[in-house]
Amino acid sequence: MKILLYFLILILPVMPAFSQEGFEQFEQAKKQIQQGNQSEAMELLRPYLDKEKYASLSDYARFHFARAAYENRQFELAKEALNSLLDTRGFAKKDDVRYLLALCYFQQSTPNDALRLIKEISDEDLKEEAYRATYNFLKVSASSSLAVQYGLFPENDGLVMALKQRLETQGSMSTNERKLYDQIKNRSFSKGDGNTFLAEKDDVLDIAIVLPFNYEGRSGAQFLKANNFVLQLHQGIKLALEQAQSNGVKLNFKTFDTERNDAKVRGILEDPFLQKADIIIGPLYPEETALVANYAAKNKIPQINPLSNIDDNINGYEYAYLFRPSIKAISQKVLNYCRKFEGRRVALAYSGTSRDELLAGSFAEMARKSGLQIVRNQKVSTRDMHEFFESLDLSANGNPEADIMVVFSDDPNIASPTFGLVESLGAGMPVVVMESWLYFDFANYDMMEAQNFHFIGNNTVDFNNELLDDFRENYLNVYKDYPTSFAYMGYELADFVTKVINDEEGFDFQKNLDRSNFIEGNLTFGFDFSGVKFNNYVPILSLVDGVLTIED
Repeated sequence: MKILLYFLILILPVMPAFSQEGFEQFEQAKKQIQQGNQSEAMELLRPYLDKEKYASLSDYARFHFARAAYENRQFELAKEALNSLLDTRGFAKKDDVRYLLALCYFQQSTPNDALRLIKEISDEDLKEEAYRATYNFLKVSASSSLAVQYGLFPENDGLVMALKQRLETQGSMSTNERKLYDQIKNRSFSKGDGNTFLAEKDDVLDIAIVLPFNYEGRSGAQFLKANNFVLQLHQGIKLALEQAQSNGVKLNFKTFDTERNDAKVRGILEDPFLQKADIIIGPLYPEETALVANYAAKNKIPQINPLSNIDDNINGYEYAYLFRPSIKAISQKVLNYCRKFEGRRVALAYSGTSRDELLAGSFAEMARKSGLQIVRNQKVSTRDMHEFFESLDLSANGNPEADIMVVFSDDPNIASPTFGLVESLGAGMPVVVMESWLYFDFANYDMMEAQNFHFIGNNTVDFNNELLDDFRENYLNVYKDYPTSFAYMGYELADFVTKVINDEEGFDFQKNLDRSNFIEGNLTFGFDFSGVKFNNYVPILSLVDGVLTIED
């Protein structure tokens, strides 16, 4: 875990002069900052900036306003608020103000102003974090600039480390540079020696959540609706992390909205929290994933995609993971399953999504090499399913051309006619489909069991799990609605992360995965990441007496 920068949470003192109702908007603003909705937070805080009305509360509001402005990259606005606090008598958090103001100056490429403020910090722990911030911002500076700054601020450990590394990596040194290097090469740092200054670990799990809440390109929490699948995913993640905290897991998390905007993503990657994160959850879409995966690889931070099955999201990125099985893993499992049947003829249908087209291509190629015969390989829509069934001659008096049907799709508009056609034709043919079909409200378990459906495990929720009722009740209490499949997935992902890396197990994500082999799920059937960077556990499930059961 990399501690490069320090983010504080001010403890607001009790102020009986104000009613509880008066604090609701203030507390909501702080939550909006935590969730990455900086503009909304700033608007909520503006009324509290009135010093005459809110007295000392306005000082804390001003600080949180500056935090939101900083994270929204409005550095001048943040500086204005922070400078006013430096001039305010009686404000007890001036070291915190100096620290955040120093970050603003670093962001605006005026490091001397930042270094001056860091020198004025008296709190030793905060000063240590400021030194780490110094290193992070100045490590790419020229040795000549660093040498001048060292002459002015020789006490700053981060500055010294940046200068030392720059001199060591530039090849040859001038006579003056050699003298300077001799002065600092054996420097005793405030925590550890020069080789451990950056590698020092704490015991807190830092989780960055990077998701496209406004996946239609909008900006702001006001556009989010209850049926927003990213919001549901995040609600599940947040619930699991808060429960882990209440159970004693030491963790911090912070949420960012990419807004489907590459410039916004690049701004997020400059946020100090990303630089100290132990793991990044998200994003979802390929172009955003590539930007974050590159950053994660450069900084050696595990990055996990919550929903994707597509191998390209991890291929070529050393620290990128899929929480769900990959295309290759699913294809191989379905292939192995189909080979267990006596018949070798497979009818393959798939929808037009990228994942399903890739799945169909991968499975068909594997099938041809293994001896299975693909008698039908068709991209389908709702209206195509009737023609697809007719082409296989599945009627009771017909002579079916296939022994097994495989449908790669999560689309309810494809599932619905498939259920109807299988039921009306009375076909006994095994139908292998994605586990998402279990969630569709137009199909009951009796129908799916009677019609010989088999479900491809894709981090499938175990509906027989006793813990599921507790989760549903907790989710309903918090969010006033029942969880969707995305909420289940978010909760299970966050629970999985906190089990794999924590202060007891250590923070080497892949090492812990390899050592764990099979990992029991909390709400799902489990995971196997040993030796791979995706969930390699893909059970085939079926319904037996109304109970979802693992076949293989």
